Amino acid sequence: MVAETTGQGGASTRSGIAGTAAQDRGALPIWAWLFIIALVTPLSIYVGALRLSPYRLVLLVVFLPALFYWLSCRAGRIRLPDICVVALCLWSSLSFSVVHSLGEMVDTIGIFWVETLGAYLLGRCYIRTPDAFYAMVRLFFIVGVVVIPFAIYEAVTGDNMIVRIMSKIGPSYWDNDMEPRLGLNRVNGPVPHPIHFGVFFLSLSGVVYYVLGYGLRWTARVGRMLVIALLGSLSLSSGPLVALMAQLYMIIWDGMMTSYRQRWKILAGLSAAGFVVVDLISNRTPFHVVIEYLAFNKHTAYNRIRIWEWGTKNIFDNPVFGLGFNEWARPFWMGDSVDMFWIVGAMRHGIPVWILWLALFFLIFLPVAYRRGLSDRVSWYRTGYLITMFGLFMAGWTVHYWLVTYVLLMFMLGSGVWFLDWDDTTERQGDVADSAPQEEVRAVGYTRFPASRPGKRADLDKLSAPHASVSTGSEKSDPRSLRRGGAPRATP
Repeated sequence: MVAETTGQGGASTRSGIAGTAAQDRGALPIWAWLFIIALVTPLSIYVGALRLSPYRLVLLVVFLPALFYWLSCRAGRIRLPDICVVALCLWSSLSFSVVHSLGEMVDTIGIFWVETLGAYLLGRCYIRTPDAFYAMVRLFFIVGVVVIPFAIYEAVTGDNMIVRIMSKIGPSYWDNDMEPRLGLNRVNGPVPHPIHFGVFFLSLSGVVYYVLGYGLRWTARVGRMLVIALLGSLSLSSGPLVALMAQLYMIIWDGMMTSYRQRWKILAGLSAAGFVVVDLISNRTPFHVVIEYLAFNKHTAYNRIRIWEWGTKNIFDNPVFGLGFNEWARPFWMGDSVDMFWIVGAMRHGIPVWILWLALFFLIFLPVAYRRGLSDRVSWYRTGYLITMFGLFMAGWTVHYWLVTYVLLMFMLGSGVWFLDWDDTTERQGDVADSAPQEEVRAVGYTRFPASRPGKRADLDKLSAPHASVSTGSEKSDPRSLRRGGAPRATP
């Protein structure tokens, strides 16, 4: 079993928000569970002109408890990414107040804080252990499996059965009348837009493969990932497919090069070399080449290139506070949609927000990537998390994240900070304790865990089976390898 400590400064800390006994048992805390279910509940409650969706209601309820829990450092010490999120909210609020007016934007500012800081703190404070992380990914996967028959029906008939049924209960999402692609209708499912549907499920490919697949044969891991990948692909949107292709690229590379310790540095070097080669031999920039090959058609690719060109022009024309919700300068024949998340914040709120967004992402991504001393299980979880976040990062250059996808991004950013606080010595000590004779366990003078009864031992072994350690000795193949016969795994 995994000891519920985070080991900051060598001292044990409580792993969940006070009163969440479920987290102490390794289960997913109730508020994280409700939040994930709320993301795929297409209902709305209107308070005047303010629309409150189920996930917003969850975030409103949990905002203050999570904020005080974080400020008390009970979820680990306050880190630079945390400061970036707060600064992002403060500067965006100031920008709205300057460009528009505080009275006019008070509701918008309040929702921005709830969806940005609230969703981040939900993941930051409630996902604090490997077991909670596993339970989170498993719930996402279960949601996907439940949605599959409805998504297939919608793709064939064009009837969004989920929204149609939920609209009989209360206000639901609008109907997106979009032209079919490849002979199929684009699936919305229980979210507002096909882009949301694609991003929501396709971005989970990495964590499904590495977290749910830990300790399983590679065929079982690929099978689970294909369930999510094929489901998300029914969105028939090129932007979310970027997230899938980026993750597949990383998974295949990891599988083929698993015996090489420096495999990720080799990949970075080859990617940089490829960028230079394309820049030298092509009459287009590498950015233009990649965008054109990733899009479903040349019109989509051309539009995204123009969005980048005119979007960055607007950013540098309004560098301090941005444009707010005002119209942005562009040719008359361009639409008003900005399908590029990583520049939208800067267009609305200025270059400081652009810097804060990129700093927030990389101040989590890079420290987690370079975290050392993790057990085999937690290293697999870390790899899955990084690959999922890489997919979200790449897709953010081709689509905009809003509503469900925006809070999903913030929640996922916060849910990875525990990797920086986790002390694996406690997990190894827990594994040793589990394998010791029962007489020795009962001899311990004090423990907050009840002594296991002999009749329950087999049940405990079954419960811990998904997290069983995988031998990496030379006598066995590494299950991560995609090569025939496997290969000994190098330390990450």
